[in-house]
Amino acid sequence: MADTPMQNEHSRSSIELSVRGKSGSVVQSGVNEADVDSEHSNDGWFDNVAQWIFHNDHLDRVLEKHHITSIAISGTIGIGLFITSGELIAVSGSAGCVLGYAIASLIVVGVYRCLAELVSVRPLSGALIDYPHTFVDPALGFAVAVTYCLAQCLSMAALTSGAARVADNFGPSGSPPLDKGKKTGIVIGLVTLTLFSNICGVKTYGRIERIVKWFKILLILLLCILMIVINLGVGGARMKPTVGNYSSEYAFTPYFNPAGFNDTTAHTPPTGNTEGIPGGGGRFLAVWTSVTVGMFACMGGDIVVVTAGEARRPRKDLPTATRFMYWVPLGLYFITSLLVGFNINYTDRDLFRMYSLENTNTSHSPFIIVVKSTAIKALPDVLNACFLVSGYTAANTALYVSSRTLFATAQLYGNTFIKSTLGRTNNGHTPIAAIVFCSSFGFLALLGLADTSYNQPILTLSAFFTGAVACVYASQCIAFLRFKAGLDLLHERQVYSRDRPPYTTKHYRAHWQPWWAYVGLIGSCLIVFFSGWPAIYILNSRHHLTADKQLKTNVQLAADLIGAYAGPLVFLTLYLGWKFWHGTTVRPITALGVPVYVLQETFPGDEEPDASGRLPDAENLRRRGAARGVPGQPGPYAQREPTVQRMKWWLREAWGLMK
Repeated sequence: MADTPMQNEHSRSSIELSVRGKSGSVVQSGVNEADVDSEHSNDGWFDNVAQWIFHNDHLDRVLEKHHITSIAISGTIGIGLFITSGELIAVSGSAGCVLGYAIASLIVVGVYRCLAELVSVRPLSGALIDYPHTFVDPALGFAVAVTYCLAQCLSMAALTSGAARVADNFGPSGSPPLDKGKKTGIVIGLVTLTLFSNICGVKTYGRIERIVKWFKILLILLLCILMIVINLGVGGARMKPTVGNYSSEYAFTPYFNPAGFNDTTAHTPPTGNTEGIPGGGGRFLAVWTSVTVGMFACMGGDIVVVTAGEARRPRKDLPTATRFMYWVPLGLYFITSLLVGFNINYTDRDLFRMYSLENTNTSHSPFIIVVKSTAIKALPDVLNACFLVSGYTAANTALYVSSRTLFATAQLYGNTFIKSTLGRTNNGHTPIAAIVFCSSFGFLALLGLADTSYNQPILTLSAFFTGAVACVYASQCIAFLRFKAGLDLLHERQVYSRDRPPYTTKHYRAHWQPWWAYVGLIGSCLIVFFSGWPAIYILNSRHHLTADKQLKTNVQLAADLIGAYAGPLVFLTLYLGWKFWHGTTVRPITALGVPVYVLQETFPGDEEPDASGRLPDAENLRRRGAARGVPGQPGPYAQREPTVQRMKWWLREAWGLMK
């Protein structure tokens, strides 16, 4: 028998054990603390010790809007833009890099617009798990929970490895890389700092991330200015003896076009097709490879939704913060990659080539390569230090996200012991056990010691993260499509409407849906399916290449394949395993009643309509004319407010996010 809407809501209540109301009191929804203690009182001394240490079951709602955006920006801007953009330029040219980031940005925009509306309706702890669990299938919620947590843990390891690799670039050009002992010390030190900053409490962590946010934004702005200055010749004559086309007379460097796979190890403009796919087909596939690799850098706006359990005013702040986050890849990444492409050629031998063996002891970052070609001598070390900090802080955010996801997963799906440890918090409402458990994955960065250049471990872990999170993104889009289908059915029955109050006055209503959901869903599926095709192509065609000594070995290509498809395979295994073991079924649309969309919990920041019948924080929704026939509100054809007033509203919201 299908679950009723009230059963759906009751099954979900265990994940949101308590929320703090406007008065500051705790409103229990489901299991209270006394019941948990009595339930586990006879479970053995180990469980009793766990309850003595971890005797709280909810997070603390203390994060303001600017803290939320700070955490999300810190997690989005890591080493992807600063390091990975060099890989994109090498494989698809400067224009291909820009196109790759642009297409990847559009995919994540489609996902974030779905999440913005979902989180405005259900701003619950573990929200990313809740949506597929409630609107699709509990088995899909479990698969999303475990896959997303594992992906963030491995992302922390990849970012820590990236930061350790950046440390190799300090010192004069041509100096040998650090020995294994020093690299081990760097990795252990970074993991320890990451653990310490997370166990200090979410309020302290939010303040740290607020500083980090401005550091990264200013770093990107300074890099943009620097690229313009260098292109104008202010940094002196370009000195690149290996490639003779860096004269400052070029406003655009030659070969500012997608290179294609004509030669995956080219140090000069390609002249043959013995090691690649020639023509337009090769260029198209090269650009698509840039999209799949660039997704690693563009992902991160979903972190806003992860903070739902600790947001002070979740229903008010989270939708705005989610919509703000897609401007990071869509704006900053696009402009920065465009400007660095003006100053570097895709045939530069110092660029990192993901399918070549000749990548030892190179800086990899196109920004540092450009700066080293000028007369500015001290700046490369400064940029390396900034990139190291950026990678470490992104790993810091990955630990925050993975620990909160594990905390919510333990509460919803865990057994008695898991709920009493990983699903509990200390007196400061910090999930210490979940943080310590997730931080242990950071030591996977030591796998890089087997590779002196740290390249293959980072590529494999990054590919796993991209494939796994793409599966999570596709699941969120499917959840939104069913979320909207349920609302459409209620609208047909004249019970509850997405186009009328109270929905339009209390929640964010995304434009152009369900088209954005289809963009996110189709794009995420394409990322999953084609993320490993270059390695497959090289393995398949290697026997008839005339020269392949500079290409990766078969073992390294196999590692690329494992990284590309291990995440989706884990996701599918978890989904089918939970589904068959527990016998879950896809919930019918008819079971999505009004209680699913109108929660009984009262969230901090929820406000009653004022005398005019509208919420103060819903002015932008009111201006759409969505309210029909309600006293004190404009009709469907009401005149829009002046552009100046709308601009003032957007500026006020932007300042609230950025301050």
